[in-house]
Amino acid sequence: MLEVNDLKKSYGEVEVLKGVSFRVEEGETVVIMGPSGCGKSTTIRCINRLTEADSGDIIFKGIPILDLQEDRLLEIRGEIGFVFQNFNLIGRLTTLENVMLPLIQSSLPKKEVEKRAIGALEKVKLDDKLNSYSSNLSGGQQQRVGIARALVVQPSLMLLDEPTASLDPILVKEVLEVIEDLTKDSDKSVIIVTHEISFALKVADKILLMDDGIIVEEGSPDNIFEAPKSNVGRRYKELLEYY
Repeated sequence: MLEVNDLKKSYGEVEVLKGVSFRVEEGETVVIMGPSGCGKSTTIRCINRLTEADSGDIIFKGIPILDLQEDRLLEIRGEIGFVFQNFNLIGRLTTLENVMLPLIQSSLPKKEVEKRAIGALEKVKLDDKLNSYSSNLSGGQQQRVGIARALVVQPSLMLLDEPTASLDPILVKEVLEVIEDLTKDSDKSVIIVTHEISFALKVADKILLMDDGIIVEEGSPDNIFEAPKSNVGRRYKELLEYY
């Protein structure tokens, strides 16, 4: 499904990614964790080229993403859903219109676009808010709209960049429940960047621990958190024991 090989990225003299490599299989849920500033979000944003890598390879379904021209890249992004930290909803559009947005330029009839958008909102339990504006939604509801917007293109790969980072702790649960349902879809591969340890234990097939621009540990949740080999892994284990 997805191969990332020796991915590197620098901002000026600051080397953010120092050679990141991993694989994601079809239907697999991979969680990327690590301290703030370790390169998690940069990694996930490089996959669909929201951030341009300096070097390395990203192969999605046999297609070298980093070699694509813009028109072909836009086509491939139609198979990759992305959920942002900060919702990125357009305030003047209704919930339904925000979710329809990724398909507006497609060749689909408007009725089909609307049908898909309503279906996506049903999946995140917001089909009763079709005509609401973001200013009238809670943060958790806004993020669920963001998830529906990513789902509407019917992607085979979902990328979620710290989807609960901007939420009040009280609202986190409703979003995590929607994401958990998403990870049960065997037709979708999912990559989630998160700090939510208990959630990672519940949904991840594989966890990647990052530190200082590299992956320092990779494995199943049980292996990572029961017998960590890295300093970061040991710190997460201590957190689990504390709670």
